[in-house]
Amino acid sequence: MPGTVAAIDDASDVEGARQEATEAEIRDLRRRYRALQSQSMAAPPPAPVVETASTPPGESDKFVFVRRDGTVFFAVGYVWEEGTLRYVTNQGLRRTVTQDALDLDATRQFNEQRGLNFRLPS
Repeated sequence: MPGTVAAIDDASDVEGARQEATEAEIRDLRRRYRALQSQSMAAPPPAPVVETASTPPGESDKFVFVRRDGTVFFAVGYVWEEGTLRYVTNQGLRRTVTQDALDLDATRQFNEQRGLNFRLPS
């Protein structure tokens, strides 16, 4: 984080705690994804709602993206370009994934549950 000074010894402790929190988040999201899948088999999915982006997410407010295979990943920012999601990880890495590799209904639901305005591709 710009302007933040931290001791090198403390950085490894913080990174370890962040890794544990991320793994716990992923386990929880996978459990909720399986629950969503079983619900969607019983009832038709709700019509998608297009949300407009508000303010950029804070440190703890990361967007969640769910792949069709059930894996999840997080982003601090994203943009849709010609059927491709371009996103930035918490570590500042830029990545891409095709729209058809994502479960957009589950992605939308997870982000709404987190209180984030998720924009579907247009």
